[in-house]
Amino acid sequence: MSNVDKVNDDGYMFKEWFRKADRCIEAVCGLGLDDLPDGPSWDSWNDGVKPKDYAIMMLEEEGFPF
Repeated sequence: MSNVDKVNDDGYMFKEWFRKADRCIEAVCGLGLDDLPDGPSWDSWNDGVKPKDYAIMMLEEEGFPF
């Protein structure tokens, strides 16, 4: 099994997890995850961080007020 096909402990393949985090960010500010500076996406996915929590973390890093 390649890393691309790997499923994390929450049952997400990386692409699906990334897409969910991307949609969370887009819903909040109209930008996508790729519009923000690089973050620890792979490590966060691998560590079982929820997509929504990752999106919040990335937005907070950019100073988005919550």
